[in-house]
Amino acid sequence: MNIYVIRHGESEHNVDRTVMAHTHDSQHSLTELGFRQAEQTAEFMKTILNEQTVLFASPYLRTKQTAQAIHRLLPEEVPFKENPLIREWELGNLYDFTNRTPEVKKEYKAAGQFYFRYHNGESLADVYLRASMFMNTKIERIRQQQLYDNVVIVTHAAFIQMLLTFLMDWPVESLAHFKPVENASVIKIFEEDGEYQFDKIYVPSISQHV
Repeated sequence: MNIYVIRHGESEHNVDRTVMAHTHDSQHSLTELGFRQAEQTAEFMKTILNEQTVLFASPYLRTKQTAQAIHRLLPEEVPFKENPLIREWELGNLYDFTNRTPEVKKEYKAAGQFYFRYHNGESLADVYLRASMFMNTKIERIRQQQLYDNVVIVTHAAFIQMLLTFLMDWPVESLAHFKPVENASVIKIFEEDGEYQFDKIYVPSISQHV
């Protein structure tokens, strides 16, 4: 079974992070560039997937928009499922990047990137737990029952980071060296000699504003 993990296309807050201070993260749409990236990725995915595929998407608007672009080009029988376990790292109900108080900075420094929990939000450790839950409750069942040849997961950068950390048994300290996942890029996860491996197999050619 092949697992394809896809980050959403460019979204509004990728261009202007201040929107997070007044609009909940779940409501941020793709930009015009983001829609074009999603379409490019959809064209790529249709060449490697068949009808024995299931598609999961985070319930956030930008991931649903990306997943819908992909799903439209797949065989009609491919199911489209939303799953909140694969949602974005929650930084709070609203988050103002320009208002980081000295107290918050102190707490972040003390706890570190992985353990620091945002007010009304999550730590990366919480996202790691969600990634393990999704693999063990959804993906493992699909694998055991041999329901599909391909699983497509349309999600977010932090979730992808934690999913790979979980599957590859990376130490927490390695997070500081993790390279960002490009918008609408595709990572293939597979098993080799009983261990999970991964390759980044696609990045849209339109990766910045023009």
